[in-house]
Amino acid sequence: MSDENDDPLEQEEFDDNQEDLFEEDTSEPEEEPSSVIYEKGRGYAASSDADRLSQQGFYGTRIEGNRLELEPVELLHLIERKRVTVTTPVGDEVTSDYIISDLIEEEPDLWVSYLVFRDLRSRGYAVRKGFGRGIGFRVYARGDRPGTANAKELVYVLKEGIPISLSDLDLVTQTASSARKNLVFALVDQNGEVNFYKVAQSTLRDLSGDDNE
Repeated sequence: MSDENDDPLEQEEFDDNQEDLFEEDTSEPEEEPSSVIYEKGRGYAASSDADRLSQQGFYGTRIEGNRLELEPVELLHLIERKRVTVTTPVGDEVTSDYIISDLIEEEPDLWVSYLVFRDLRSRGYAVRKGFGRGIGFRVYARGDRPGTANAKELVYVLKEGIPISLSDLDLVTQTASSARKNLVFALVDQNGEVNFYKVAQSTLRDLSGDDNE
């Protein structure tokens, strides 16, 4: 009896050996930070700042009036990088702690997601929010631009000590397979370190018909 494909998950390190075609500038900004208004869990940059933010690393999504809408993880990253100053509509300062506290009920794992987002950005990847079913992020090949190319990987975020159920595992692998994208697990440990594992789907043979009677 053959033991082929006895492990449905083939795990390997997330590819970090490609040439850096998109290298995010991590130096201190030479110009004034862009202004962002924080409202209803998102950040909004006016047209005058939208182009500059977008060009600094494919941040945000264009909306009506040529404004830029920023996801919470993008806001946290830009605040940490000192690329933006964030205020409420009435002018009160918004910090990273404020955003996390404001969204704690809606997004209790926001900080964990941000650690993954930040790690991916530091590796030179353009990153966009996932599309549900547990998929936290879409990741583009180095050099590819969101909006002109399709994402290559889907990233599912896991916390150390909290297992993924078999039903959820089946769901996300099927989702990635249907979208023809690679599935990557991002495991965040208790120290905030992030490790990536590529997941390969395989089919286990049904051995119930073997002549064992």
